[in-house]
Amino acid sequence: MSNRFFCPDPPRDGRFNLGAEEARHLARVSRHLVGDRVELFDGQGFATLARVIEVGKDHVELAADGDPIPETRPPCSLTLATAIPKGDRFDWLVEKATEIGVERLIPLVTERSVVDPRESKLGRLRRTVVEACKQSGRNRLMALEPVVAWADLVRQPGPGVCLIARPGLHPGRPPRVPAGGSVILAVGPEGGFSPAEEALADAHGWQPVRLSPHILRVETAGLAGAAIILASIEERDVDDVG
Repeated sequence: MSNRFFCPDPPRDGRFNLGAEEARHLARVSRHLVGDRVELFDGQGFATLARVIEVGKDHVELAADGDPIPETRPPCSLTLATAIPKGDRFDWLVEKATEIGVERLIPLVTERSVVDPRESKLGRLRRTVVEACKQSGRNRLMALEPVVAWADLVRQPGPGVCLIARPGLHPGRPPRVPAGGSVILAVGPEGGFSPAEEALADAHGWQPVRLSPHILRVETAGLAGAAIILASIEERDVDDVG
């Protein structure tokens, strides 16, 4: 039974109102009744326990029942800029990136790209982000940005540390990412970035990183890189405290 629901609208007169889709899910799928306590989150960091006050055909009204729930934030602001894998593998990537704490995901078009998602596809995937937040306990939605050409992205001022996944590098310590800072990780398509695209990244100060001794699929590389970055900061913070 689901006890967590997305409610992006602020309360009116102290009452929260779920949208039609979430209301139907609460009443018909989860079969919650008046008096039940559930958790609401707005996708921008706020969450609270709430009690069901009224259940209608396509609406549910709730009242906050306790203090706001503190938000757990990742150790840095992480953007994943990635080429699009084929088929439903992109759906899986969006879901898992949301779960592990990626703040923004930017779909990339590169010289070797084979997939260029339409806005309708991205719109559907934004619902996947909501569902992943509901499942994982995340209170802030991952931003799924419009498609960007690699040449345009690489020339933009970086949000801090700019990393580009590059297979074939010798093992080495990854660049240091400061806790609480911003980092963007770029992952190319099958076959990787072209030599010209790598040279462009080098010219604009992007730092190459090695994610694995093996050749990874696009979606695997994106998740592995994101997990490595987030885990390395958390581990360093623990060591510093110790």
